[in-house]
Amino acid sequence: MSSPASPLPARPSLVQLRKQAKELLRDYRANDRAALARVQEHHPRITSERRLTLADAQLVVAREYGFSSWAKLKHHVESVQRPADFDEPLWGRATWPFLAAVYKGDETTVRQMLARDSSLARAEYAYLQPLHYAVRGGRIGMVRLLLDVGADPLAEGWSGRFGDEIRDDTPLARARDRELNEIVALLEAAAGDKPRSVAPERKAPSTPERELEDEMMRICHRSEIDRAIAMIDRHPGIAQAGLYEAVHQNHPQLVRILLERGAKATTPWRWACWYTPLMHSLRYPKPRYDIAQMLLDHGVDPNETNGMGMTTLHIVAGQGTVDAARWLLDRGADIHSRDREFESTPLAWAARAGRADMVRFLLSRGARAVRADDEPWATPIAWARRRNHLEVVSLLLKEARTDPAP
Repeated sequence: MSSPASPLPARPSLVQLRKQAKELLRDYRANDRAALARVQEHHPRITSERRLTLADAQLVVAREYGFSSWAKLKHHVESVQRPADFDEPLWGRATWPFLAAVYKGDETTVRQMLARDSSLARAEYAYLQPLHYAVRGGRIGMVRLLLDVGADPLAEGWSGRFGDEIRDDTPLARARDRELNEIVALLEAAAGDKPRSVAPERKAPSTPERELEDEMMRICHRSEIDRAIAMIDRHPGIAQAGLYEAVHQNHPQLVRILLERGAKATTPWRWACWYTPLMHSLRYPKPRYDIAQMLLDHGVDPNETNGMGMTTLHIVAGQGTVDAARWLLDRGADIHSRDREFESTPLAWAARAGRADMVRFLLSRGARAVRADDEPWATPIAWARRRNHLEVVSLLLKEARTDPAP
């Protein structure tokens, strides 16, 4: 009989979980009785003839915490950790703890927080509201709770404002994509015939420091190089505030100056919840490779993510820019990375958007049409079928028939 799952700490850490797996591996190889018993209980495929690997130890740790795979445990931990780009003055101090409690299904905490501030029912991070998190967690009880206090089933969502390939990213649309039929019925009843919502623009409270940063952003948006240098001379450290806009507006000379004068390419800026600088450099029909290379030369990882766990390869796959995808893969981008919001690989993003040329290219570079740990609703084929991209469906089915078991 299996032991009940151990609860995760209130603030789980992937660093600590990886350490637990390494310690288990060490103890198992030392023939520690407790370690041997843990492995036998949670990883019965391990036999005396097969040497335990770190991946095996990670699977054991994941199963001890009630997750079927290390990938699912990692996904959960990343989903409840506050994003590095979270802009507290803009989104609110209580917002992330509330969204994390919603995602985890912690109804006690959610009720307590709502009793103190009922506006949290429509709190927001990057256009995502609490119902988005309840749907992502598959929490039907939480969906009911939030609807009862006025949460919006038609909140526009991330790609409702940003990706032009799919405009409907409401909680209702996400529930349909995930095939959560009971939640769909609840949200449809709450939505009725109302039009989709458009979130009001949020503005952080003004402070002298923030006003200075905003001024530097405006200067770099316009590529006023002399004024930017003067600002840096007067205010050491302000270069960081200008880097995002200099990249976004395609000012390579200014980007170089800012990096030389102290801006850190690896420091998340407040708008990186949507697009990182690397995403901005590559997501356009004519990618800005000079800027992208500068960012990599200053430490940016090609697999860095925005606040929602999306990599730049996800973004360009959805946009269909094959040359940018090739550039990233040639520099180490992970072709099978999964984002947190749609739990999908770059190939699935291309399929979702109907980008047949991108699908062909990613398949040619080794992307798998079927992976053993895909969520059934999040496979490339599932996305293409839901969006009625028949050419893409045909390409993926052909690949799935010839692809060896993952």
